[in-house]
Amino acid sequence: MNPPGPDAWLLAPTDDVATAVRALAAGTRVEARCGDVVRDVVLVDAIPAGHKLALRALAPGLRIRKYGEYIGRTTRAIEAGAWVHEHNLETSARRSPDLERAWRDAASPRDIRTLGRARCALGESPVWDEHDGRLYFVDLRDTPAIHALDVASGDEARWPMPEDIGCIVPCTDRTLIAGLRSGFATFDLARGALDYFFDPEPDKHGNRLNDGKCDARGRLWCGSMNPDSAIAEGSLYVLEPQSCRRVLDGWLTPNGIAWSLDGATMYVADTRRGVIDAFAFDCDDASLRGRRVFADLAALPGGPDGACVDRDGFLWSAIFDGGCLLRLDPSGRIDRVLRLPVSKPTSCAFGGPDYRTLFVTTASRGLSASRLAAEPAAGHVLALDVGVAGVAPDAFAGMSCDGLRSDKPEAAA
Repeated sequence: MNPPGPDAWLLAPTDDVATAVRALAAGTRVEARCGDVVRDVVLVDAIPAGHKLALRALAPGLRIRKYGEYIGRTTRAIEAGAWVHEHNLETSARRSPDLERAWRDAASPRDIRTLGRARCALGESPVWDEHDGRLYFVDLRDTPAIHALDVASGDEARWPMPEDIGCIVPCTDRTLIAGLRSGFATFDLARGALDYFFDPEPDKHGNRLNDGKCDARGRLWCGSMNPDSAIAEGSLYVLEPQSCRRVLDGWLTPNGIAWSLDGATMYVADTRRGVIDAFAFDCDDASLRGRRVFADLAALPGGPDGACVDRDGFLWSAIFDGGCLLRLDPSGRIDRVLRLPVSKPTSCAFGGPDYRTLFVTTASRGLSASRLAAEPAAGHVLALDVGVAGVAPDAFAGMSCDGLRSDKPEAAA
């Protein structure tokens, strides 16, 4: 006798839902497989044949994957094992005329240089240092490290990290602040040494720090996330030499932190939701008000990742898994789409002489051997002339973090 077939199909390893092969009763334990990936869930709803079931808890506003592609956005929180259908899912495929126009007119930059020999698993957080002509960036996962690249000479340096590293920002004393899985640390470039000083989430062991940038007053804004979760476990923090404050909860994948040229608007993307939000930003008291959707990119492939602002006040956003960069005007309208020779751009930053080069970090993680062969630049830094200059990054204001070290029992030794 042949063994019974599966109750549900898992169509891609990264999918958030499986498809019921037959009608399934509530309380049924379902095991769905795709290659070596196995998902196990107990149904909380009856699932009609051919319909979707949630393989894990899903946050409201999350774009969910089926076939490895985004098929819609949740309209409310969904339990693991629940029925996923029109009552809790809306399409995200509708494109505005502006988006259709921009996507139709997308072009590839004429001159793209691939920099460096090292291939990152997940390159991120590019920072230009105009004093020594170096680009600093990180490899976030699998082979975590801080990298430095002398763009003129091609010389490279690499400092392996003991854990995932989400971001780096420059300090006014020429060191770096790093956001890692276990919190914030300083990194002394001369000694190649980390010095941990504060963990903002000592009770959230699945979380790590992600994207981070400094505002004009030298405060570091940094998001946290759980990369293995589909519920909104991340937060946005602001770090100063004597304090670290949680500003806003409810993030899935906080990314793309940037400010308008006048500093009055702060941008933060949520990659898994496919949205870039804008806040009214008060630089005096580091407060955020008037949250609004700056750009809803759910109809695009991939999601908005790292970002920067050019001298015209336009926002550049790297579209992870979308193979492109977007340039958005101050109203959020897409001005330009630049297609790239990689599918996973992760972040971007201006640098080079007069900040006229746009550096783009990229990822190779998750690409098959055939895809890697087709994308030889994946995991490397790209350098582009996009016809506009950027601005210098703001640095963390000093390194007097003794207040955090001494009065917080959760500070790392």
